[in-house]
Amino acid sequence: MARLVEDIGDRQIAGLGTPEVRRGKVRISFKMIDLATGEEEILASTWGKGPVVGKYHVDVEAIDRIVAKIESSLASARFIFIDEIGKMELFSNRFEEFVDNVFALGKPVVAVVHRSLVGQYRDKGRLVTLTRNNFEELRARIVADLKEWRA
Repeated sequence: MARLVEDIGDRQIAGLGTPEVRRGKVRISFKMIDLATGEEEILASTWGKGPVVGKYHVDVEAIDRIVAKIESSLASARFIFIDEIGKMELFSNRFEEFVDNVFALGKPVVAVVHRSLVGQYRDKGRLVTLTRNNFEELRARIVADLKEWRA
């Protein structure tokens, strides 16, 4: 997703990224980044408290805080990116409402949806399945579609 945001080259974006955080070779957490401001919160960690997904404790309050910040940038955004709509994020009711609101805005949205949730979001737009083999092709197609929409 980060490469798509770079490829678009448009600073009128909103949304979030959820990169992993590693200590050496070991993944210890995930953070949520507000793409418009760069502000961050810890989404889930091996040391925190909260609902558990695998070995990670989800910080629902942190999700709520970052979503509140992201919501303030939606009106001025031309494009919205959501990485990712997944089980961890959906522990937050505010996040779920945020996603529903984003899809209702009528703006281009690029979202990574966990495969277990595809059925829930299938009717929100065009669905593509990303693999290692088709990544570059799909990235180019998505960038072209967004640039066309921007024109």
